[in-house]
Amino acid sequence: MSSVIFLFSGQGAQYYQMGAELYYNDRAYRQAFDYCAEIVGDIGGYSLVESVFRRPTIDSDGYDDLEETNLALLAQGYATVRSLNARGIWPDALAGYSLGELTAAIISGGLGLEQAMRMIQAQSRHVKQTAPKAAMIAILSSPALILESQTLSRLCEIACINSPQHFVVTASLTDIDLLTNELNQRDVSWARLPVHFGFHSSLLDAAESGYAIQGYRAAFQKPSLPVYSSLYAARINSYDAHYFWQVARGVLRFRDLVINLWGAEQRVFIDCSPTGTLASFIRQTLGNSVPTFTAMNRFGRNLETMTQIETALRQQK
Repeated sequence: MSSVIFLFSGQGAQYYQMGAELYYNDRAYRQAFDYCAEIVGDIGGYSLVESVFRRPTIDSDGYDDLEETNLALLAQGYATVRSLNARGIWPDALAGYSLGELTAAIISGGLGLEQAMRMIQAQSRHVKQTAPKAAMIAILSSPALILESQTLSRLCEIACINSPQHFVVTASLTDIDLLTNELNQRDVSWARLPVHFGFHSSLLDAAESGYAIQGYRAAFQKPSLPVYSSLYAARINSYDAHYFWQVARGVLRFRDLVINLWGAEQRVFIDCSPTGTLASFIRQTLGNSVPTFTAMNRFGRNLETMTQIETALRQQK
């Protein structure tokens, strides 16, 4: 059987009720999520369960506090992995995307869960206190759209290259309306993400001083599994506090990572994010024939999705 790689996404993927079906019906998922919630209660003083499940999915546009959603996404990724493990599905490798790199560090044993949560809470607060508000938008086009236009390149920075026809840009609040008006005039499809700071761009630079400091007390370990980074589009062998600043600030190259992973060997990709977006990027990049599975999505029936993954992998053995 081809090696199995778990994928973890980042900020912007959150929504109310993510994982609710698994939380209320899957013992492994609930136990793992409750463990995360206990940690969050100790360090944040609020209920992670209420944070994620207190409101209907339709209200998710307002679910955008950086500290709260970062912790929720870590818990969702961790619980999803434990649910897969309970079904006998284990990864041969891991790949992270933005905040998902921290989830990969947790699952690989590179950093303990509680230490990771304490670190990201402190980093999130630091960003909120030091970085200016900004906007991030996803664009359905080639990144060449920005690179080949002086007008557009003055208004934004490319933050993430996800597939041949999907990328994300970061823009200041001053320029966002000019940017979206320009995209509309060019008949380019775009969507604003629920992220209010300039990750993966120079608009985050104000947070650099002190960001890595939040991780200096963490006891980083050598990953027990191969871990691949969307920042470098390659494997990483160790962690330190400064690395996660580089992940937050640098341009992500998920498209290149996927091409490199598939070029090295055939793999089975399992998207552990709450939206299944990374799986979509893989299909856009490599084609629909590549074995790619989504553990969760916004439309429910996630127990059925988990069973489908289990059945498909069993058939490949």
